Amino acid sequence: MANPILITDTELQGNLKNVYSDIRQNLFPISTVLFAQIKKEGPGGMRNLKWGGKNVFFDVITNPPVNWGTSDAGYLPNSSETTEVQGNVGVRRFYVTREFDNLAIVGTQSKQAAFLSLKAKITEEIDGAMQLGMQEHVHGNGLGIRAIISSSADTTHCVATSPYGISGAGQGGLWLYPGMYVAVLDTTGATTRGKSKISTVVNSSDNITITFDTAISGMVSTDIIVAATANDTAYNQYANGLMNITNRSGSFASLHGISASSYARWDATRFVAGTDTDSADDPNEMDVWKLAATIGAKSGKRPLANPDEFLLVGTYGLQQKFIASFLAQRRFNVTAGEELELNGGYKALKLHNMAFVADEYQPAGTLYCVHKPSLAWVDAADWSPVQYENSGAVRFIDGRDAFQTSFKVYFNLMTFQRNAHGSITGYTDTSRFTPVV
Repeated sequence: MANPILITDTELQGNLKNVYSDIRQNLFPISTVLFAQIKKEGPGGMRNLKWGGKNVFFDVITNPPVNWGTSDAGYLPNSSETTEVQGNVGVRRFYVTREFDNLAIVGTQSKQAAFLSLKAKITEEIDGAMQLGMQEHVHGNGLGIRAIISSSADTTHCVATSPYGISGAGQGGLWLYPGMYVAVLDTTGATTRGKSKISTVVNSSDNITITFDTAISGMVSTDIIVAATANDTAYNQYANGLMNITNRSGSFASLHGISASSYARWDATRFVAGTDTDSADDPNEMDVWKLAATIGAKSGKRPLANPDEFLLVGTYGLQQKFIASFLAQRRFNVTAGEELELNGGYKALKLHNMAFVADEYQPAGTLYCVHKPSLAWVDAADWSPVQYENSGAVRFIDGRDAFQTSFKVYFNLMTFQRNAHGSITGYTDTSRFTPVV
């Protein structure tokens, strides 16, 4: 019997269509755990102040009332008064821009032609960029350093590490991705080596190899990488973040115009793991208790008595170590292992009844304890489109059948009481649970 003649997909290529599903999956989910927690107002939460004029000013009492006493003869104690100093904070400009071709608008108007309309895609991208940008700000220290160059082979390649400009803070590619326009500056930020768009990144452990589109001459180790435009750079133009609010490693003595060198009580509580704690390798509940008790004694804001007002922020690696310490003690049904619902649909563990937020953008080896009611957003306007003259939120690009739209917010993060916050830095934290691949 002759073999049957089979019609296969090969013979049918000219007759077959592509079938498209409605699935559109983002491999880089917008995760803004910390931002979701501190942007909310309400009981036990942050405040919001509207900026206008020059700066927002506030008053800080820097020492207690003194000169009380007793006298058998009835002599009155000397008169005294508390010392007060004014702090102030301004706002930073934050922008996101997208440009798009008119034909692309027409070509994406139907579901049959595109997974998403161009208008919806741009809205999605702008919103995501805003959230990630805010996340970068609140984790940082106001300087806007995305990484430090450790070596450069030539004018278009370099190896970078140390996100936020902090040695050992994690993977160097945490805030550096293809398509970003950046500047390379000397370590002081005073000299610009050059600017370029990032072409490719290759991550290896805590290092990232960067390829630039444009040659940057004179790059050396210790140079820093920051965001840039064609006309300026973002160095020292970021909002305050938890890093300088908690005065990490004592590097930021002054905040809001008040110097911790002059007013010691203004300073946050700063512990170094292994020096101020029993071990840098094995964080435990006693570390958190000691930090919380010190903050309470120093500021009067007591984490152990009012845990709902406080937030612990660490990495997933640190959270893993805390969980391991609970398991080692066979403590399966204790508060320390309890989950807590948070803003934005996130969950957290509880330590001493305080929520422990694990965030993939947190500097490695660092644990923050922040008092939410002592934090505030300062803003001059809500997130909104830049209004172009005679064209509203969208304008024609001169000489092209294309458009541009930009969004803005003028804001800053501040604290009324710096000593209500604290940190532990220097934990051994080599497990990496970050968006970096």
